[in-house]
Amino acid sequence: MAENCSKCKKVITSKETGINCSCQKKFHRSCVNIDDTLFEAIQKNPMIVFSCDDCRQQSPKAMAAKLQALDEKLNKVSNGVNQIQGRMYQQYFQFGNANNQGDAKKQTNNLIVVGNNCNSDRLQVVCDYGRWVQVGKFATSTSEEDIIEHLAQELKINKNLVKCTKLVKNDANLAALSYCKFKISIPDYRFNELFNEAIWPSGVMVSPFTPRSQLNQNRI
Repeated sequence: MAENCSKCKKVITSKETGINCSCQKKFHRSCVNIDDTLFEAIQKNPMIVFSCDDCRQQSPKAMAAKLQALDEKLNKVSNGVNQIQGRMYQQYFQFGNANNQGDAKKQTNNLIVVGNNCNSDRLQVVCDYGRWVQVGKFATSTSEEDIIEHLAQELKINKNLVKCTKLVKNDANLAALSYCKFKISIPDYRFNELFNEAIWPSGVMVSPFTPRSQLNQNRI
């Protein structure tokens, strides 16, 4: 069934693809100045939306409600990603155990579930911390708590699961230093997320942490 453009009131024919506003009104693309490039970007990226003039002029309260709805959608996407990570980890254990014991059929029937809710502080869980990263360069005024709070917010993880140590000597004069570094670890099943450049401020360098004792052994 043909629809009318909410701006010019003329029928939107099959010759010109219309565009929908979030309020469900439909327009000729030419009536709202949406060219092919912008239209293609809107179609490919769900984060880009078209808003008509009426929606742009809505009250701050209405806009806040839209932003809240968008935030809820993003949280659902984030939870979905965490669930996928949990299932991947589950499959890793299933197939890994099957290969080690040489009885794949028996092991694949044993369902293993790995929790991935890193925000709960109600239950205390012992997590594996097998690897560390070295992160810098930060201003000397930066504290370990600053780093922990930042990662807890960026990764949506309970801050009690973040381990952080400032890499300075006990007798170091912080005022004489130009910057400082930290060694950081989170549970192994999310460790690789520390190498996501999007969670760090511009200019921060992240690399695997190697203890000094191991460096000395490598030089021998």
